[in-house]
Amino acid sequence: MAKVKAPLMSFDARGQIAKSLVYLGWKGLKTVRQYVIPANPKSSGQQTQRGFFASAVEDWHTDGFTQLDVDAWNLYALASKIALSGFNMLVKLKVVCAVALESWIPLVDCLITAIANDGAQINVTGTTGSVIKLYWGVTKTSMVNEETMADTAGDYEVTIATMSATTKYYFYIKDDDAGEQARTGIYSFTTIA
Repeated sequence: MAKVKAPLMSFDARGQIAKSLVYLGWKGLKTVRQYVIPANPKSSGQQTQRGFFASAVEDWHTDGFTQLDVDAWNLYALASKIALSGFNMLVKLKVVCAVALESWIPLVDCLITAIANDGAQINVTGTTGSVIKLYWGVTKTSMVNEETMADTAGDYEVTIATMSATTKYYFYIKDDDAGEQARTGIYSFTTIA
């Protein structure tokens, strides 16, 4: 790649010329390089991986997420301390799940009853036999408290007696049944004031 000053009698040039040279900016420099067609072998493994991504992206648009769900995914991504949006986090987790040949099992009907001075009741609908865990704390980046939810034929519940009605809490719910690698289930935050 060659550095150029005032390329093509101009202060800036971008794009290709006759499929022979490409002018571009690179790290603040004006550069020119040979035009090449990128390799795209379209191997079966590559096509499978692209299918995982396409399916995950489609799920983001068709799973019926409300604005609260989108906000929850964004909070989860933020709390994970990874430079991702909620959309990116969902796609990442669904692709990891698909590569591990695990089923994505969404947790639905997450219900947190009003927090009173004597605690809170949390209910989730999942798959019978799963290990559903609730993580909670008072900041979105430090949910260090962990509760295993009791399974009643796919309806999971837990009561946390140590909560106060005057404190803001952050939660996320995780299906631990498939192990750390597969990570099935929707991770969601709920903020209760």
